[in-house]
Amino acid sequence: MIEMGSYGSRGEDEGVDSVHGSSDAVEAAKSLAQQTGCVVAVSGAIDYITDGDRVVYVYNGVPMLQKITASGCSVTALITAFVAVDPSHAVEATASALAIFGVASETGMDMARGPGSLRTLLIDSLYGLDEATVLGRVRINHL
Repeated sequence: MIEMGSYGSRGEDEGVDSVHGSSDAVEAAKSLAQQTGCVVAVSGAIDYITDGDRVVYVYNGVPMLQKITASGCSVTALITAFVAVDPSHAVEATASALAIFGVASETGMDMARGPGSLRTLLIDSLYGLDEATVLGRVRINHL
């Protein structure tokens, strides 16, 4: 996963690693995916996942995720677990993992007072997610 644009402090999709928003990286991500034969994900206010042909958009998550050290590593581990179930559907698995991580962050943010409490509540939310919450809150669109 390439994390080019993260949530900005103003709720925009620009982060410390990039002066451009994640939407600016879609064409580069598509090109990289085509060249490598890999699935590429760009995280930000909207997450973009592409295999070079298709682009999937995930709208879940909260801006405070950028303030939690290793949240990118955590979501990458979740993506790996999802892709391992069925590597032939890596785009869908990646989008699903990002969406579920985002839903857990949204659920945790409902009670969090800052990044420290969000970290704990994110883990608790991931642990306690149920099918109804996931189905009711996941926001994924395909191009």
